[in-house]
Amino acid sequence: MAEQWRTGRTGRDGGDRPITRGDRAVSARAGYAGFDAAHGFPAAYAHGLARGLGDRLGATLVVSQPEAWAIVESRFGTAPRALLMTGGLDQATLDAQARSAPEGVTVVGVGGGTAMDVAKWISWRRDLPLVQLPTLASVDACFTRMSALRDGERVRYDGDAVPDEVLVDFEILAAAPPALLSAGIGDVLSCLTALADWRLAVGKGIDPAWDDDGARASERYVQALADAAPEIAARSEAGIRSLMELHREIGWRCHDLGHARFEEGSEHFFAYCFEAVTGRTIMHGELVVLGVLTMTALTGLGHERARSIVDAAGTRSTLSALGVSWSEVEATLRALPAFARDGGYWYSYAHELTIGSSELETVRRALGG
Repeated sequence: MAEQWRTGRTGRDGGDRPITRGDRAVSARAGYAGFDAAHGFPAAYAHGLARGLGDRLGATLVVSQPEAWAIVESRFGTAPRALLMTGGLDQATLDAQARSAPEGVTVVGVGGGTAMDVAKWISWRRDLPLVQLPTLASVDACFTRMSALRDGERVRYDGDAVPDEVLVDFEILAAAPPALLSAGIGDVLSCLTALADWRLAVGKGIDPAWDDDGARASERYVQALADAAPEIAARSEAGIRSLMELHREIGWRCHDLGHARFEEGSEHFFAYCFEAVTGRTIMHGELVVLGVLTMTALTGLGHERARSIVDAAGTRSTLSALGVSWSEVEATLRALPAFARDGGYWYSYAHELTIGSSELETVRRALGG
């Protein structure tokens, strides 16, 4: 077993003074300035960052998924000392993978959220340097310190990893299928519903204290996403950069506040419940968007705004486009109130739902199901 086995905080800077390097992003629209994170992990934005990465880093442990590694392998240069394809996200599996990791390597996460989370866990547990190379923009995991672990049907967050740098390679992200980019709005659009949930809970005195700065920031993120949505649909460099910068800033704020209350609420609980009820999942960002549209339709809070952003970004949201059946949505909604309560999730509108024929019809119309 390795000498280093971390169980507490790293003590490392979470990005109060962000370091950014790379190319100037090109926009599709004249005058679009883009969103710049005021906080967050060191990040690079350029073409070809994956090329020769193995040569530059030396000994590496690459944590990836087959599809992602197929894109990056020919660009990577010196082969990794070890290559780990991700599997389960339960703690026992992740700890076993961390224990088996070689010493003296840089951990490189290559892929989507699962690869980022496993790479963070290994880096944290073993006190190894970490570099993240996302191949899709559909989640914010590359810019958050904690890993999303699975305890049965429940998702919990643990760990404290800070990467040396997050590498955003325009060459890779722009070449991905459009859905892999546009799905990235999910973990930003979720601020719309999560903020309403937080306000509801604080009004009942049963949640973390209200934070005016955090709440205002959440609103700014949604507006910045609305501004960026046409650029995301156009798959421009400026759209990619703005989306990733939003993830970067949100990841820092989660750490700064000590919770993700402003960004994770009933829309994520809908997503987790869907996975528990159906025994399957779809792309995380699209599932969260589905949750946002569902919850805003039920509460009447911000549905038109959410729909406008989703459409402008070109994000798939109809049940037919997502390959989701109405029966799956109905089963999720019927199970959601008990799922949220029994799972111990933050108090939200999901906890208060009463699902009858009228509510089901409202959601069905909203989703085009």
